[in-house]
Amino acid sequence: REVDLVVEVAHPCVAREYGEDILAHADFMLGSPTALADPETERRLRGAAARGGHTLYVPRGALWGCEDIRRMDEAGTLAALTVTMTKAPQSFRLEGWLRERLAVAVAAGGRAVLYEGPLRPLCPLAPNNVNTMAAAAVAAPRLGFDGVRACLVADPSVPDWHIVEVEVTSVGDEGRALRVTSTRRNPATPGAVTGDATRDAFWSSLL
Repeated sequence: REVDLVVEVAHPCVAREYGEDILAHADFMLGSPTALADPETERRLRGAAARGGHTLYVPRGALWGCEDIRRMDEAGTLAALTVTMTKAPQSFRLEGWLRERLAVAVAAGGRAVLYEGPLRPLCPLAPNNVNTMAAAAVAAPRLGFDGVRACLVADPSVPDWHIVEVEVTSVGDEGRALRVTSTRRNPATPGAVTGDATRDAFWSSLL
């Protein structure tokens, strides 16, 4: 029997290395959408999906309000989108200079902002930790990885929680634009990369 759907839940390198081959034969659910922060990878995967007649899926994961964000983006009424993720230091799996910044924060103790800025440069530095942010960029392609703002916070006072804050601002006159802020407190095993409720949300995307 032929495969209908391949689901990736490991690392964005899987999509980079094997995504085109997978999409030649089956639909592909990308559990690590940080892979799409690389423009060449996104181009290749979208092209492979079109050629193979298959679909590239991105689950919403821990992104609260994903459908509302998508609808606003489609209507052209989404002006700004900021996602802030707060986790205990041991829940981060970071690369490069961001890993060094985390080590400094751990040594100092207390809450520390590790990164604040556009999402795209953050994705290769935290490929396992910011998939919720990447899902936001996919849901809002007019903003995309360059327009979505990201804030990554290490806070030892929340050892068993992953906190995701999403702030959406609509197009409008200065000071009178619609603004919606949601906070999702996701229970998590200490040191875990993924919160407990995120797994359930992922499964619901499959079923």
